Amino acid sequence: MSDERRFWRAGAAAVALAALSGLAQQARAEPSVTLLPLGFEVTEFRGPGSRLATVLSSSDALRGERLAPDQKVIAVWGKTGGAALTLAGRELRTVPLGPSIADAAERETARSAIPGSRLQAAGPLTAYLSDSTEDYRHGVLGDAVEAKAVSIVERQPVAIGPDPKPVPTRTAKVPAGDTAVFEDLEPRLADLDGDGAPEIVVVKSSSERGSSLAVIGRREGAWAIVAETPPIGQPNRWLNPAAIADFDGDGKTDIALVRTPHLDGVLQLWTFDRGRLALRHEAAGYSNHALGSTALDNAAAVDLDGDGRPELVIPTLDRTALAVLSLKGGVKEIRRIALPARVLRGVAALGAGKDAHLLAALEDGRVALVRP
Repeated sequence: MSDERRFWRAGAAAVALAALSGLAQQARAEPSVTLLPLGFEVTEFRGPGSRLATVLSSSDALRGERLAPDQKVIAVWGKTGGAALTLAGRELRTVPLGPSIADAAERETARSAIPGSRLQAAGPLTAYLSDSTEDYRHGVLGDAVEAKAVSIVERQPVAIGPDPKPVPTRTAKVPAGDTAVFEDLEPRLADLDGDGAPEIVVVKSSSERGSSLAVIGRREGAWAIVAETPPIGQPNRWLNPAAIADFDGDGKTDIALVRTPHLDGVLQLWTFDRGRLALRHEAAGYSNHALGSTALDNAAAVDLDGDGRPELVIPTLDRTALAVLSLKGGVKEIRRIALPARVLRGVAALGAGKDAHLLAALEDGRVALVRP
């Protein structure tokens, strides 16, 4: 065989090998979807940012797991069982909890909060929805009860001494307004302006103009609504926050939300900049809520490609698939992952990059594990 023929045969073999290698890598890159063998039907789901997951991670129920101080936990439970989901190295670990999850769940609601709502806490600050009313009978969250105010409780400094003393607190209330309510179940605490103190993000609704996103902050010592998106413009039109993070890497905190998730599902990205909310990008076709459900946390911010900026994982409009979105310079759908049933009760992420585990609680009571 001539040297020339050997050269071309070797070249062809190399090309074929490279093609097969590329196909193998592509096959490995395909997302996998499996159902967790929990042994009970899941009716409640709390992601790592929830008050319940925070309480649970330091509880006696998980003491034997030796969790790292910042290790994330997801809580799931139903009538016949409960479990904590966390990572053990690169593998998902399921820790059965039994009745202890019910005891922990009682600690996520304040006594004077509206029914079904959940408090949130950050440092000395606790916030919850209060002052129930039935004046705004929309029922998007399953009943006619909404909140007229957000209550904010702050622990005050106490002098250190030989005798134990009760920790003093100061409570403030921020009203929604005369013809408005807070149509929400959980205030979201996040430092939007980078001053080290959290603001509070909540959904405000008007009987005449529908919903807007409100930011509550402390200015000159008093708590008040300091910024607000324009209302949707029609009564009984609602929006649901999806995630809060710096999605585009510009150093400013962004808020992703879905306007009218039961209609056209417009995903919007707002940035809190110099005390105002500015709309950056939007795209239709996504939903993070089922009409009448109390489950609001159906999206997650997680860095999947390792560039230091999170992607947004959110259900499609019909909630039969998870969409992975890049929000860097616009809304770009990277991939769509079909699920065995509709998302209903929650979406959350454990880990990041190649170690990311996405969990979706489905309407049939099962939990899907997605490796994107």
